[in-house]
Amino acid sequence: MAGTGTAVGPKTTVDCYDFWDRVFRRAGTIDYTEGYYRGDPTVPYEQAQHDQVCYLLDEVGCRAGSRVLDVGCGNGRLLEKVRRRGGEGIGVTISPAQARYCRARGLDVRLLSYRDVGEEWTGRFDAVVANGSIEHFVQAADALAGRADAIYEEMFAFFHRVIDPRSPSRRVVNTTIHFDNINVTPGAALRSPWSLRWFSDEFHCALLVRGFGGYYPTPGQLERCARPFFRLVAGRDATRDYHWTSEEWLRRGRRSLLSARLWGRLLPFLLRHPLYGARMMFLLNVARTWNWQFRGERPPMTHLWQTWDWMEPQRSAAVEAGPSGPPAGLTGSSRRAAGDGAAAADLGAGEVTGDRLTPPAPG
Repeated sequence: MAGTGTAVGPKTTVDCYDFWDRVFRRAGTIDYTEGYYRGDPTVPYEQAQHDQVCYLLDEVGCRAGSRVLDVGCGNGRLLEKVRRRGGEGIGVTISPAQARYCRARGLDVRLLSYRDVGEEWTGRFDAVVANGSIEHFVQAADALAGRADAIYEEMFAFFHRVIDPRSPSRRVVNTTIHFDNINVTPGAALRSPWSLRWFSDEFHCALLVRGFGGYYPTPGQLERCARPFFRLVAGRDATRDYHWTSEEWLRRGRRSLLSARLWGRLLPFLLRHPLYGARMMFLLNVARTWNWQFRGERPPMTHLWQTWDWMEPQRSAAVEAGPSGPPAGLTGSSRRAAGDGAAAADLGAGEVTGDRLTPPAPG
């Protein structure tokens, strides 16, 4: 396709988190998900981050003895809270830097894609959490080719398989960015951002695809794909929470760029990835594309927290009908409350050499 650069995917996500760890983690930002402000932007950042994890773990009934799988576990903030509650948390990530950071703190984190988890983990967990990771599971090229539904349905089938059907919890909770008040096709998002009108919706979306890897779901898409395996039982629009969190990230990131120590950490990355590093610096500090997603009275994206109950499996309509065609465009302000999400580490199989699996002990 002329004018497109489609070399984005899991490696882009790995590079993204390597970059963010160098800029943000050392500035006191441990994980890259929104806080829970309860409608009050004056809540301290650290308190909001703590309350978000507590909300998610409460939703899946995490307590002493609970077995929780964290898919796209980041730097392990949620896994630490599982441990403090007396539960057993296991995380998977495709970021080597994040896996090392988690293991250094005694967390059980595997360097692999959720797609590589074998049958030995079937029925081993009470609950699954995907806190800001689903945005990376589908690429823009997948959406353009009509593969997005099949990928999301495979994801929910995996969540269903690893949950113990005898568990009293049997829940999944996710936090995911969705397209909403915007009309950008996957083909436009795959174009070089420099070929588009600067600061247009298409420009920002093309930067997001190249900066973070992955592509957001459309409103209602996750609910449709989960239907054979899970029933949506709760949802919350957390767009304002992500807006307030992102503005704090911007403040912290800009302060950290004044530090000589940060540049000492960042320079080796920039030397290895000069084009990617320059693009990310532009995206975050000039275009402010990440923050653009959540700004304004009708922000381009919406961010949803969703809780799902495990069901006996049903025959998938998507499997019977075959893959859906490419979406004509991404709109949905009137469907925000029912929409379903996207956001943080695409766990694409075969891109990263991962760990051999040691299954958790049965409950």
